[in-house]
Amino acid sequence: TCALLDNSSVKCWGNNGSGQLGNDSYARQIFAVGVSGITTANNISAGDRHTCALLANSSVQCWGSFGSSSSKVPTQISGVSTATSMSVGPNANAHACALLADRTVKCWGTNDYGQLGDGSITDRTTPVSVSGVTTATSVATGQSHTCALLADRTVKCWGRNHFGQLGDGSTTDRLTPVSVVEISEATSITAGGYNTCTLLADNTVRCWGENFSGQLGNGSYDHSSTPVTVKY
Repeated sequence: TCALLDNSSVKCWGNNGSGQLGNDSYARQIFAVGVSGITTANNISAGDRHTCALLANSSVQCWGSFGSSSSKVPTQISGVSTATSMSVGPNANAHACALLADRTVKCWGTNDYGQLGDGSITDRTTPVSVSGVTTATSVATGQSHTCALLADRTVKCWGRNHFGQLGDGSTTDRLTPVSVVEISEATSITAGGYNTCTLLADNTVRCWGENFSGQLGNGSYDHSSTPVTVKY
């Protein structure tokens, strides 16, 4: 767990086997410890073995394990200098994405299912641009998939799709973004492990993907490759 403090520093606690607490050690901590060198954070995002901070100068620093690379102190993410938001995937072999000021998206880390969106399944230690996304307003990372909310209030997703978490009506993995069907008025987006949800302009919520525990909220346990409306 990590907390962003009101002085723009960050403190973390818990498991630290991959350096995900950022305090230059691998020892687990039952009390909060300061993250080394982070003094101007605006936002933070934590996954299983990794954490990232968006800084006031629009750069991103990360620590912990990202696929084949790891660090127990924050390291600067190269090629990201105009970030407005970012998101870190929850899986152990992580990927992360940053939304840039020009509304493009860059991603880095594990790419075994195409979750970086550059048309490949090659892991990346430096960020790559997501193909065809030029009007994004937010980005959300799941276990092995990623989605972006676009300025026209549609959603595109890419990566793993075995439960239909890309929302394109199929269960086919996608190395580049595909449009989520039936979504045209989205105002925000979030991704879980293998599912995705959007808040719409009419204040309803629609979700798609894995549903073993009823996380789609539609009164069933059936997976869905297209958006279903949450019942409440």
